[in-house]
Amino acid sequence: MRQRTSQRFPVLLGLLAVLPLGAATAAELPVVRTEQGDVRGLVRDGMVVYYNLPFASPPVGPLRWRPPQAPQPWSGVRDATQFGHACAQEKVADFERFPKGMSEDCLYLNVFKPAQKRPSTALPVMLWIHGGSFRWGSAMDPAFDGRALTAEGVILVTINYRLDRFGRFAHPSLREQHADEPQGNYALMDQLAALQWVQRNIGRFGGDPRRITIFGCSAGGVSVDFLMSAPQSRGLFAGAIAQSGSIVPEGERRLSEKVGQTVSLDEDGRRFAAHFDIAEGADTAVRLRALTAEQVISYPQKDFSMQPIVDGKVIVDDPARVFARGEQMRVPFMSGASTYEASLIKPFNLPLPLVLNGMPLDRARLAYGNIDAPALKDEYFKDSLFMSSAYFLTREMRKVNQRGYLYEYRYVNEAQRGKASGAYHCSETPRIFGTTWRGEVASLEDRRMGDTLRRFWVNFAKSGQPSAPGVPVWAPNEPQAPQMMQVQASPALIENPYAARMGLHMERHVR
Repeated sequence: MRQRTSQRFPVLLGLLAVLPLGAATAAELPVVRTEQGDVRGLVRDGMVVYYNLPFASPPVGPLRWRPPQAPQPWSGVRDATQFGHACAQEKVADFERFPKGMSEDCLYLNVFKPAQKRPSTALPVMLWIHGGSFRWGSAMDPAFDGRALTAEGVILVTINYRLDRFGRFAHPSLREQHADEPQGNYALMDQLAALQWVQRNIGRFGGDPRRITIFGCSAGGVSVDFLMSAPQSRGLFAGAIAQSGSIVPEGERRLSEKVGQTVSLDEDGRRFAAHFDIAEGADTAVRLRALTAEQVISYPQKDFSMQPIVDGKVIVDDPARVFARGEQMRVPFMSGASTYEASLIKPFNLPLPLVLNGMPLDRARLAYGNIDAPALKDEYFKDSLFMSSAYFLTREMRKVNQRGYLYEYRYVNEAQRGKASGAYHCSETPRIFGTTWRGEVASLEDRRMGDTLRRFWVNFAKSGQPSAPGVPVWAPNEPQAPQMMQVQASPALIENPYAARMGLHMERHVR
């Protein structure tokens, strides 16, 4: 069980800013019949794409801050040839990459499948959960294109989920109205609703509902960690990959209890209401739901990451405790981090004591060796938030007789060499999708790295094991035999990785 401290340093689980692939001429397809009605997609780049399919009713008006409700049926054929809206969020510098802008009506997903007409067998499915601190991002980002993955014989699904205080919010007046419903974790509830829709409908697109692998980076990786510990996830997916996920929150926020200096979500909701001069009374819930989306997003008191909370229904306990007790999903699991996760905090120039967060300097130096203060800050940040989470969660999979695969992503894109101290946060994502981002054009070497990385991920989705031809056999991480794959141009499996460092963090966070 992990020991908590009352405060955590700010963490920005980064938004993935990526450039789209080249456009292709679209041709209409015969319709596919979903539960709600018929949809027509388009053919391009050797795949069939169905954009903007509703997996829940619009969470607006009286459905704001309620669990996702079933999508409404339609008559005729729904056009599924264009992106939909991103979920309501703050605009950032590269917001223009969302083709249709944003809206509170955003619970839609995209399906990308190979263009073969009649596959001999149902195809494995990979469901992507985007990152962005639970505050930014969208499945409607052209960056998360399915061309490279579908070429490997899988179906890709990308999903939206509510963000910011649309995705995590509570107030006593809302609970009084719907006392029997789960409260607070609306982003996670949306992800569960999307998985349920995919379970019921993906067979109509040629996918195998028994072989769904969820994967995501940053907030998407955190989501995977929480979904692995959510009882409602049982039966919804057959494998999970958490890229730069974390079970170490900035402060353990709960629905109605204060933990250390972290106020409850109820209290946060009261402060939110007071900011808009909404007093507690019979009409509080109505007045909260009458706020415009712009007003909700404008509320200035924000956590850096809107991490899920322990609400008692969707998330019954902290994921570390769930894994430690052997109550997580019984599916193969893969998790890891990049070498330069500290790219997240570089702009803030945080002092070393704040990053150490109560760890005595002499103990940190004993584990990390003779490195200078900037390097210690970077390495400690990476390990304390990301690598120790992946190390612990993968080794705990043995408790449910499943394999847990640990990795460290070490490849530095050619454009970043000489500029970055390592592989920056989520830099493996454009390699997996075969796209570029941050204005970096992928070199031939970058694309080759993407081919290797994609084989690992796709093999895991197909078989539950990431090993790929031409690379070392990837053994699972075990408590008695720690193993980690260094993912780089020449991947290498190493034993007992970062023994002193991981021992320090396991001692601090787990007992």
